[in-house]
Amino acid sequence: MFNELVTKTDSRDLRSELVAAAIGMLAEPQAVAVPSLRSIARACGVAPSAVYWHFPSEAELRSAVLDAEYTSLVEAVESALDATEEADDQLVAAGDAYIAWGAAHPGAYQLLFESDDALPETRAAHGPRLQARIVELARLVDPDAPFAAALLLWSAWHGVVSLRLHKAEWDWGMTTQDANRRLVHALAIRTTDAQRPTPR
Repeated sequence: MFNELVTKTDSRDLRSELVAAAIGMLAEPQAVAVPSLRSIARACGVAPSAVYWHFPSEAELRSAVLDAEYTSLVEAVESALDATEEADDQLVAAGDAYIAWGAAHPGAYQLLFESDDALPETRAAHGPRLQARIVELARLVDPDAPFAAALLLWSAWHGVVSLRLHKAEWDWGMTTQDANRRLVHALAIRTTDAQRPTPR
């Protein structure tokens, strides 16, 4: 019915223009939104105006949500590190905790790491301490470039979380724990091989 009311114009290919315009918009990261103030107020059984007594703007509520969720993630990873005695196992423990947190908090994970919101050092009071711990542990697998190794691991952990959140129907062939162990061990093996002298 609706399509019958839309007249086609032969002089332009509007379908192609629409697709091209959408692709152009996708050249920039897309926003991942916190639930609306109205829906949050409804969940709390209050009027939307009551929210503004505590959060003057939607941006301030968004920031508070990000602060709370980032703190939760940091605490989960730090707890896993503190519970693991062997240094060689701590990178694996950190990765397992990071991936498990992301899987358990999919919406929050998207807000934190799949949007263009900045993650200032103040987002979690002990966030920088955790980052320093991960970099120091990465020194075990790459003593010459521990920061780069830590970023590489984070990229891999993020990939595991993000793909499994968005492609839940796929058969990945291994658990997230198995995937994490392979990633950590592969980085260590690569580094060890690169440090071996080249045979003459």
